[in-house]
Amino acid sequence: MMNKKIINIALIIVFFISLFLSLNAVIFETNFNLDSAVARVGEKEISMQRFEEIIKVLDDQSSSELTLEKKNIIRERLIDEELLIQRAIELDLIRNDSLIKGNIIQTMFQHIINSNEVIEPSEKQLRDYYRKEKDYFSSGKRFKLKNYSFRNLNEAETGSKYLKQNNFDAFLNLTYEKNIFDVPEVFLTPQKIRDYLGPKALQELENLNKGDYSKVIQLNDIPSIIFCIDILYGKTPLFEEIYDQIKDRFIREREDILVKKYIENLRNFYEIEKYSF
Repeated sequence: MMNKKIINIALIIVFFISLFLSLNAVIFETNFNLDSAVARVGEKEISMQRFEEIIKVLDDQSSSELTLEKKNIIRERLIDEELLIQRAIELDLIRNDSLIKGNIIQTMFQHIINSNEVIEPSEKQLRDYYRKEKDYFSSGKRFKLKNYSFRNLNEAETGSKYLKQNNFDAFLNLTYEKNIFDVPEVFLTPQKIRDYLGPKALQELENLNKGDYSKVIQLNDIPSIIFCIDILYGKTPLFEEIYDQIKDRFIREREDILVKKYIENLRNFYEIEKYSF
């Protein structure tokens, strides 16, 4: 009888020990999951870190502590957000919607830049960069021009002879009343002149001073003579005057290099196959 009683007590003890271990395992597992996530949607967990970031922002904005009910509402909104994200992926909106695709690419660019701990450029770096790129920061020469067009090459050559004889009235009588390639009589950069008159005009400008005129040149098969009315010579600003501009451009170029390297690494990581057009 005593042995039977001892066995029953032992079984009860074993039962409670087993129950304790089982409960402890469940509690431990639950705590572990709560430490890392607040919910799971499909195969994707919503991290506790994301949840706590939102809670912190709302706590800072509120004079009172957030209630459990409000925390539950926040978790539900995060679940809704994840549901929409997963559905958007299923519908392939990332590739099919140009706006979403553009936003993701821009976000990736920013992620690449932010994930690299880039130190503030030193003054020496900026000065070296300024010396190397001085032409970019210089305003460059600008020209005020007048273009005259002719009906044919013979009249253009005759007009050129009149100019050499200082007979401007006779020259004007040979030109079109309205110039085919007219340019505004303001100071223009070489790039603007190229846009108006083409690359041949730029080649002529290299040899012209204020008051000079070009030889007869063909602008889209139209004989023309260009007058250089005035020249505004370029100015190279001091380093200190454009420090912020130099720094901004230096940082942009450095960021472009980071993005290009990152994409190059992706090209080496992923298998890419190109097909014929």
